[in-house]
This record gives sequence, C-alpha cells and structure tokens, in this order.
Amino acid sequence: MPKPTILLALDPHSAAFCTAIKRQLQKFPADQTCLIQTYNLTWDGQTFGFSGELDQFADTSFDLAQTHSKQAYVSKIRTQFSDATGELQTALIELLKTASQSKEAIAAKRQGIEISSSHRVYLMLSASNQFARGVVFDIVRLIRWLFSKYFTDIPYSLEALLLLPGLFTQATTADYGAAYSFLKELDYKMISGVVITGSQKVPPFDNCWLMDERIGGLSDNLPSYADALAGFLTVEPETNGLLLGAQKVRGKIPAYSSFGYGELFFAGETTINRLSAAFAADIIMEQFLPKAEFTPEASRKCLLDAKGFVLSEDFSNAFLGLERDNGKPVWQDFNPRIDIQAGMAREYGMELQRAYRQFENKELLSYKRTLEKCCKQLQGNLTSFLDRSINRYVDATPRGLHEAARLLNILTFLYLELQTDAIGDQSQNLVTELRTAEAFLDSRLQVTIDKEATQKLLNQVLSLKLRQQQLQDGLAERKSEEQLQELQTTQKQLETAIADYRQALNAEIEHARQIRFMAIARAREQAEAAIVVAQNHLTAIENQLETATDNLDELLTEENRFRSQYLLVYPTLVTGALFALLILTGIFSQSTLWLLLQKFWANLVTYLLWTAVTILTYLGTVWLKYSTNIRDRIQKVQKQIKRLESSIKATAVELRRSYNEQLKLEYDLYAQNLRVEALNYLIKTAKQRTETLRQTLSDFSEIYNNLVAQRDQATTKFSEIRLTVLTDADIDAYYQSFLSTLPTEKFTQEQVSRSQSWKISAEEFQNQLMPFARQQFEQLGNLSIGEVLKQSDLIAANTANLRLNQLFDSANLLLRLQDIDANLSPTSQREITLWLGAKDKEQIFGFYSRLSRNLTALVAEDDQRLCILTRSLGFPGYFLSQIEYYRDCYERTQGEQIEPDENIPDLIPEEIGSGRELKLAYQTLLLAIALGLLSQHSQGDYQFNGRSIGKNREQITLALATEFTFQELYGDLQERIETYERDFIYHKLQELGTSASDLNHYEVKLLDHLLLEYNPLN
Repeated sequence: MPKPTILLALDPHSAAFCTAIKRQLQKFPADQTCLIQTYNLTWDGQTFGFSGELDQFADTSFDLAQTHSKQAYVSKIRTQFSDATGELQTALIELLKTASQSKEAIAAKRQGIEISSSHRVYLMLSASNQFARGVVFDIVRLIRWLFSKYFTDIPYSLEALLLLPGLFTQATTADYGAAYSFLKELDYKMISGVVITGSQKVPPFDNCWLMDERIGGLSDNLPSYADALAGFLTVEPETNGLLLGAQKVRGKIPAYSSFGYGELFFAGETTINRLSAAFAADIIMEQFLPKAEFTPEASRKCLLDAKGFVLSEDFSNAFLGLERDNGKPVWQDFNPRIDIQAGMAREYGMELQRAYRQFENKELLSYKRTLEKCCKQLQGNLTSFLDRSINRYVDATPRGLHEAARLLNILTFLYLELQTDAIGDQSQNLVTELRTAEAFLDSRLQVTIDKEATQKLLNQVLSLKLRQQQLQDGLAERKSEEQLQELQTTQKQLETAIADYRQALNAEIEHARQIRFMAIARAREQAEAAIVVAQNHLTAIENQLETATDNLDELLTEENRFRSQYLLVYPTLVTGALFALLILTGIFSQSTLWLLLQKFWANLVTYLLWTAVTILTYLGTVWLKYSTNIRDRIQKVQKQIKRLESSIKATAVELRRSYNEQLKLEYDLYAQNLRVEALNYLIKTAKQRTETLRQTLSDFSEIYNNLVAQRDQATTKFSEIRLTVLTDADIDAYYQSFLSTLPTEKFTQEQVSRSQSWKISAEEFQNQLMPFARQQFEQLGNLSIGEVLKQSDLIAANTANLRLNQLFDSANLLLRLQDIDANLSPTSQREITLWLGAKDKEQIFGFYSRLSRNLTALVAEDDQRLCILTRSLGFPGYFLSQIEYYRDCYERTQGEQIEPDENIPDLIPEEIGSGRELKLAYQTLLLAIALGLLSQHSQGDYQFNGRSIGKNREQITLALATEFTFQELYGDLQERIETYERDFIYHKLQELGTSASDLNHYEVKLLDHLLLEYNPLN
C-alpha cells in the first residue's frame, strides 16, 4: 500500500542526492512512486522558501571544500530562520498538502489504488553542513506543530536521513568535528526533546537513518546510493520506521538506525532491446554492409559486367524500339499523290512544296511525337533493365549493395579507358555508348574526328601503368632505393599523363560537338540547295520541252502542207490538164478523140502499166523529198520531246526525293537527339541509382551505428545496489548461441531482400527490421526471475548462485557499525526482509534461508524482481565504527567553533571511549617535545634517536596510539619521561608554553592539563 511521502533536502548536496533519487524512482512502477514528492529548502541569504526544482539548487560535486567559504554560523542561521517561520508556515502547509492532494495522488485514487492514511516526512541533510544544522530543529518544530494544529487527523512519521562526511570529497577534520557536534546535539535533543506547544516536548525525529561511505563516495557512486534510497522508499510502508523505546544503552538512547537495500531483477525489456539491437545490427552488417572486394580480379569482373550490360540483348532491343511504334516503323517516306502535267512543272513544284509544308507540319510532327512516346518507353525499358540488373547484382551476394554501386560507377565513368590495364582492351559502358550514339550520323554528315592525340596519351598512360606494376612487383621481391625512386617518378608521370588525357579527351569531345553542330547546319543547307537545284532543273527541262513541242508543231504543219501540195494539188492539176486536153480534142476533132480512145483502149494494159509506173515514180520522188526534208526533222524533235518528258518525270521524282531527304534528315536528327537523350537519361538514372545506393548504405551504416549504440545503451550495469540477473556478458553469450540457430539471412529471405532494401525508405526498412529482430526474443520477456535462473542457456548454474549471493551482499548496511555492546541493544540486531514472486518463493526462499536465520519473506506482485531490505534499528550513536575519529576531530577543532557545546553530554560513554588512548599519546608527545626527547629537524621532521617519525603532531599521535610499528618507540618515550623529576618536567612545560607558537587549541588545552598535573603545588 503506497504511503504519501515527502523528501525534503536541507542543503545543496542533499538536493543533488534527492534529484538522483527522483530520477531513479522513475524506473519503478508508477503506483509505487506516484506519492513520493521531493522538495528543497531554499535560502538566498535573506529569505527562505521551498522549491520542487531541485536541479536549480543542487550541488552535484559533493565537494565539501566548495561549501566551507559559504558556511554561516549556526546561531545566525537559526536566528534568521526563526524570524522567517511566520512566512514559511503557509508554504510548508501547502507542501504537506501535496503529499495526499497532488495530481498523482488524485490519479492514483481514481485508478482504485489503495493509499495509506499515514504520511512520511524525511529530512535529508549533510551532518557537517552548518546551514542544515542551523535550520533542521526549527523545521522539525514547525512541522510537528503544523501536524498537531492543522493535520491532527493524519498519522505521520518524521524521520531524518543524515549524510555523514565520509560520503563527500575533501572532507576535513573540521567537517568530521562539525558532524560529531551535530550528532551530540541531536542525541541530546532526542533525549530532552524539542518544544512543540507550551511545555510539550517530543523527540525531533521518530527515527534517524545514518549513511556513510560504506560503498564509496557520493560523487563516484551516486546511482548506487540513489537506488538504495529509492528502493528503501518504495518497499512496504509498514516495514519502515521504528517506535523508539525507552531502553537506553550505557545511558544513551538508541535513536539511530541504518539500512541496506539490494535488488536483483530480470531486465526483460533491456535484455530484449540488447538482443534485438545486436541481432538487427548483425543482420545489417552481414547481409547489407559487407565491403566489396578491391582486387584486380574483381575490377576486371566489374568491367566485364559493365560491358555485358551494354552488349546485352535487352539493352540493344530497347534501342531498336525507339523508331518502331507497335512493331511498325515510325518513319514513312514523303510521297504525295501529285502527277506532273505537261507545262505544269512550276505548278507541280508549288504543289509539292505545299505538300512538303503540310507533311512537315503534320506527319513529321506526328512522327516526332511518336518518337517522343517511344523515347519515354525506351527510357522506361532502360530504367527497368537497369533496375533488374541492379537487383540481380544486389541479391547475388551480401556484398551486393556495394558491388552494385561500384558497377554503376563503372557504367557512368567518363574515362573508362583509364580503368583498363592493357592496350587494345575495348571496355564499354554507358558513356562509350553515348559517344557512339553521338557519332551515329557522322558518316552521313561526313564528320571525321581526329582521335590520334587522345589515343597517343592513352597508350602513354597504359604504358606507365604497366611500368608501375612491374616496379611494384620488383619492390615486392627485392627492395631497392633506385627502384623506389623510379616508382615515385613513374607515379608522378602517370598522374600527369592521366590529367593530360582527361584534358585532351574533354577537348576532343567538345571539338566533336562543334564539328557535328556545323555538319548538321551544312547538311541542312545542302538539303535545301538540292531542292532548289531540282526545282530549277525541272523548270529548265520544262522550258526545253515547250520549245521542242513548238518545233514539232511547225514541222507537222510543214508536213501537212507538203502532203497537200504533192499528193493533192499537183496530181489534181495533171489529171485535170489531161481531161481538159481530151475535152478540147473532142471539141475540135472528134475523130481524133475517138482514135485516141480506140488506141488507148486497145493498149489499155500498156497505158495502165505506164500510168502506174509514172504514178509510182512520182510517189517515189515525193517520198524521197519528204523523207529528206521533213520526216527526219520530225522524228528528231519527237525523240527530244520524249527524252524531255522522261527528264521531267525523273526530275520531279528527284525533287520529291530531295524534299523527302530533307524531311528524313530532320527526322533522323530528332531521333538521334532522342537516342542521345535516352542514354543521357539512363546515365543520369544510373547516377541517381548510385546515389540512392550510397544513401541506402549510408542510412544502413547510420542505422547500424544507432543499433550498436542502442545495444551498448541497453546495458544491465545499473549500480552496485540494483543488480541484474543477466549481465551484459551473459546476454552476449546467449546471443552467440542464438545465432547458430537463426542465421541473419533469414531476414533477407522472409522480410526484406537486398533488392527491396534500396527501394524503400530507411524508416520503412527499420520498421520492418526492428519488429523482426525483436520478435525472435519476445518469449524472454515473460520469464520470471526464478525461470531465468533455471535456464542453462541463459545463465550457468554456478553463475545463478553467484547472482543470488551478490544480491545478499549488496543489501549490507550503508553504515559501518562496530559490534560493541550489540548484546545490550536487542533492537539493533539486523533483520532481513525479502520480496519475491509467488511462483519463485519456494526456490528463492530455500536458498536465502541458508544464509540468514532472521529472514522474512514477503510475496511481491512483480515476479521479475527480488528485493532485500536489511535494517539495523535503534542503536546508540557510539555504535558508529568511526565514532572515535569523529570525536577526535571534534576535540581538535573545538577551539574553532564559535558556538561551544560543552554543556551537552558526550556521544560516547566515558567507560568505553578510545579517546583516552589518543589523549594519553598526545600528552606523551608534548612531554617528549618539552623535555627535548624529540628534536625537530630544520625541515620540520621530528626525530627520536636519529629516526624520523613525521612532521604532523596529530598523525604522530595517531600512530603512537594505533600503529604496531610505533609501539616500541612509544614505550621508550614513556620510560624516558618517567626518569625525570616532576619539577623539571613542570619547568620544561612552562618553557614549551612560552616558546611554542604553532600549538593548536587542542594542544594548548592538553598543555594546560599537563601543567595542572605536574604543578608542584598540587
């Protein structure tokens, strides 16, 4: 049942301690710590107050030397605090209310958590701090008065947590003396009480818990002490506190107590975090981050893979599809349906030019758009092929990511020729393909690139590389200064040659681009000129055809006239003349006519033959004349016309072809640009993929480093108080055995392959990696601490027993006590309480019952945690093991105290104090110095019989009283002193008191006591 608790720090060191406790309390379940409130008493030199911001006032150095100059006198502080109590009442009332009315307490009640009605108030202070000493009793009185007036219905306990000087660094004698003075005053007030109301006196505290440097100082062991206090505050409330009895031991009230706390727990979440982080880190390192090999064989393989990439069918087929749309060629020749007509050559040229413009604006534009679409498909196909190649490369080996990045570097390396080792090696990559694509139209454009200079420099580079390799091989066999110098010279020459080659290659590439640019412009001009020439030629031929046609018309006219004249006119005239002659003959002489007719008729056949011969002769004469004067010229003109008509058709075809060539040139140039663009896009994509792979590797490296850091942070090294059943070494040993059953490649087989890893974000990859790694160890989170101790694969049997013993040892008291008078104080006997889970009770209790008879076992809800609380309740202050040293320091510094406390009884009973031995030894030392038995060297050393015994009189005294090696010397001094007369001794003591100026207050007091003892008058 949680109990409302207030922890109030009264000084800066206590505030720092409370801050650490508050931090450690956050590791406990909220229902155990929600009611624990921490505050600090503040003082700025004038006003007092309370604050929950402990960090602002905490002094984490735990160095007492830094507080010495800031200390104020107790009486002054008490006066100032008394004056401010009126103002502090309201603040303290609000502070006490928070114990049960805080937000945490209200939330706990709403959750049904049963809260104890009793309150606890702890005042933590450094026993040597003057400020805390000055205010503690007034705060006690004020708290008790407020509970008696305003909180009468609330049972409470007011307890002190005293931090002894040994917990701090640079603790001086004054600090131990101040602590002893406070313990004296506290012991006195625990008996006499403090005034609350009127004559009512009560002890200031219900219990006083003491802590010293049992496990070291606070500066080095703060987490351990904080864990002890946090555990002490969170255990069952009814086991805390003690009602002080009236029984005294040698007259001293048993008002003090001490405790020790130890905790052994199974840090299931930490264990799973460490294991899963280690497993995830190994998955990344073994499956994703192995470095690529940088051997000559690996380099050659990478060059061959790059060459295989650009020579593969997928790569070649992808470019074949650039000028094909759905399997059909994109380009269709310019072939308009225009027929040339006679005399229409000019119109034909105009129609052809109009068709050219229409083709240019429509079909050619459509072809370009189709090329753009095909280029996009080409880019997609190339990207897909590149990604497939990367995936195949990445999945091949665990080094795949690094090797893929290396392959992409080779594919996009501008100076690939420099990677080869021999002249004649034809390495290829995307850059060489780009250069080939840029030169695709060089033969058509009549472009010639002079590569002689770069080839010469490349041959020089390769020769120097070969020479360098030879020199390195020679040095490996036998070191020679001459060869070393030559190697250095060759390396410098190689660096120079490489730089020259790169510069020359860049210049060659730029020069080739300029030449191609001018060649393209020249090709366009030539295409346009060819069109003009063809058009002019067509016009000229048409003019010649028109002339020939006119000549033919003239010849045909002449032919018609010749035929009419010689075949119609002349024969008609001759026939008419004959008939006219016959008619005239008949008119003038019919007999003659009749005689002629009889003769003609009688010789009809002869006359017909002669007539036929005459006609044929005439016709032959006419044909001969026609053939020689007209027919040959007509045939020649007709042949010319046919030839010109054929020329017109040929020229028309040539003109159309010229237009087609010009259009095809623009198409080819556009396709060429797209081809180059596709390669540039692929190179750009490859570089992006390279950057993606590098970023992926960088992200994986960062994730790996974070996982290693998480694994290191998931440590089971908490403190000497809070121990884990499984140490880091145990967890790591279990992990090594786990790897043999679940290899790291399971993640790449079942969750994320390497080919998938570089395509997803680092966050998504980590979101899949961590659950997978964590899932392999989730079953460990449900184990109880007893089950963990039983599992041999987690912890060995002897180690399990060792852990239980370590828990028992860690729960020792945080205060060193001496066994003196333990039998007189029954309540101071140690009692041990063990908290453990129900299912592990028999196993754990059986083990610890063999170690302690006073063991009480209680069942806890958390079965992954074992807690041991060791207490020694109600012992007097002189049970402290160093109490004699405290008192000695107190006596040495008593003269420095402004507020003497001589009226307060000593903390140590007179009959058992060991201070008497120290006092006697100190008196013996002063007598020896006074009588000259001890001589002081010039450097300050005290010597006896030539033996140096030290400089510091306090240390010499302590050695005489406690060290075995000084006992003979101590006896000799006592024997020598007894040989002197008492009067002589008294006289020497007087001289010492007069001459010695470096005696401290305690030594002066002892000297006065000796003078009184050796006074002759006594």
